[in-house]
Amino acid sequence: MANYAPSTRARIADLILGMRVDTPVVDVSDLVHLHQAQVEDFNVYGTILLKHLFMEVTVVLDAKAALFQYTYSCLLHTGGAIAATKLGLVSTTISGLTEGTRVICGLGAVAGSNHQMTGSAGVSDVAVGLGDPLVIGYKNAVSTIGHLTTSADVLSGSVFHSLFYVPMSAGAYVEAAY
Repeated sequence: MANYAPSTRARIADLILGMRVDTPVVDVSDLVHLHQAQVEDFNVYGTILLKHLFMEVTVVLDAKAALFQYTYSCLLHTGGAIAATKLGLVSTTISGLTEGTRVICGLGAVAGSNHQMTGSAGVSDVAVGLGDPLVIGYKNAVSTIGHLTTSADVLSGSVFHSLFYVPMSAGAYVEAAY
C-alpha cells in the first residue's frame, strides 16, 4: 500500500476533485451570516468551472425556519451590475441543522429544490455529480459567489462554506471573501 506524503495527497485531490477553497468558520450570531441578506463568500477572478459548493454546520443552528440558496454577482459588469443571480432553487428550511450537516448546491437544473441537505451529519448522500458543473465568471471579471438567507434569521450556530473548482481562463482563481 502506498503511503503518500500529505502534499502529494492534496495535489491528487486537486487534480480529481478540483481546487478547494474554504471560508473561515463563522458564528452566525454576528447578525451578518444567515440573516436575510446577501453575503459574499468567495471572490472569483476570471472564469472557473464550479464543480461542488456547500455550507457545513459546525455548531447546531437554531430552530428558525430560514431558507438558503447560493448566488452569483458581478457588480463591475460593463453591461450593468449582475446582482445576486440565484444558483438554483432555494433549499427547504435549514432550521435546527446539526454539526456535520451540509447544505449542498446541486448545480444546474434538477427536480425540486436543488439546494439539498445531507441525510445525516458527516455523510453526504448527495453526490458531487448531482448537477452539471457551472461556468462562473468571465475573462478579466472580478465576481462573487455568495448566499442569500430568506424567511427568517438564524441567530445561533456556526458554519463554513466550501467550493471545488477548476480554472478556465488564464490566471483564474477563487479566494474566500472574508
